[in-house]
Formats: sequence, structure tokens, C-alpha cells
Amino acid sequence: MELLKGVHVIETYATTTLLVDDRLVLVDTSADERPAKILDYLAKLKVTPRDLSTIFITHTHPDHVSGLAAIKEDSPAKVAAHRIEAEFITRRKTYDGPPGVQRHPGTQVDVLLEDGQMYDGLKVVFAPGHTRGSIALLDETRSLLIAGDSANNEAGLHPMDDRYNVDAKQHRESIKKIATLHFENAIFGHGVPIQGGASQKIAELAKRL
Repeated sequence: MELLKGVHVIETYATTTLLVDDRLVLVDTSADERPAKILDYLAKLKVTPRDLSTIFITHTHPDHVSGLAAIKEDSPAKVAAHRIEAEFITRRKTYDGPPGVQRHPGTQVDVLLEDGQMYDGLKVVFAPGHTRGSIALLDETRSLLIAGDSANNEAGLHPMDDRYNVDAKQHRESIKKIATLHFENAIFGHGVPIQGGASQKIAELAKRL
């Protein structure tokens, strides 16, 4: 669905976000090594992976990165991820946290991101704890946070299940950090998006942690 003008939410197991304006940006690439839902959605918009400018990966978990190799196969898009996470996405280093051994095809990361960096219109928010190099992305022009798995909104806002967090305390500190930002809208890797008052709701969650 189109959540906001030019902001498309593709409902894979872990949400994929597509930003459409003078460039096409994809955030996360689903659990499927052949990501049919993403490719079908692009086709409906009459675009292809060749039209993408950047593919951001918020973190290395299989439900966010498994489709990357297939999408990148036919695309000149730059792959962007936090420098810590890049080692796991490329498979140069074995990820040492839950849910266990990573089986996605290793893919080159072209752009190594740092906290606070602006890249292709999005501001990087380093939010470790779910994985070692997790990020969220802030689209200030749309007042939109693409949260990745920095929080969960499947049954109200709460942290991710600690069975899947590499560092539960750090994960909660990252939620508190995000709560200091201002954004009206938020998209989560798991759960329904929030339209209106999103940062206030995350601030309320942070107070409970």
C-alpha cells in the first residue's frame, strides 16, 4: 500500500519499504531468496530493480536480507548498511547472535554507513542491540522513521522479543535514543505503521523501559 505520497509499504514477512520520488530507494529485501512480492510490487509501479538507486539493509537477519542477492543481481543500486553489519551481510564474518547461522547469499555492501550520516535523502540512526549494527532511517522531508527492528508494533509498541536480540539492554537504550527524535510517521519491520504522533508514542514506550 501507499502509506504516504511516495512511501510504499510492501507486506513481506518483515516489511519492505519503497520510496518513490526523483529516485527509487528500497529498504530491506524480505525473507525470500526469490523475493516475488517485492518484484511484483515494483512491476505494478512499472519499475524494475534496474531503476533503484539505493538498497538499504537495516540489519542482517534473514527476514530482512535474504532477497538482497536476487534484487541486486539485475540492479546497479548501491547497497548501504552500517559498517558493523556489512561484514555479516557480505558473509565475510559469521554473525554471532540469534537466531543462529546466517544462510543468505553474501552480497557486497557498497556504502558503509555511520550514525548521523545522510545518504540518498535518509539520515542514519545507529540503533544496535537487536543486532550489532542495526539502524533505523529518518526521512526528514516526510517526517518518517523507517524503524527496521528497532521496535515492534505487532500488538502495540514494545521492544523486539529478546530471544532475537543480541543485547537486550542495548536494544532498549536504542529505543530511548530514537525517542529523542521527532517524526510524525513510522514504519516497522514487524507490525502496523503509525501515521501521526509516532515519535510521541515511541517516547511513551521509552518511559516504560
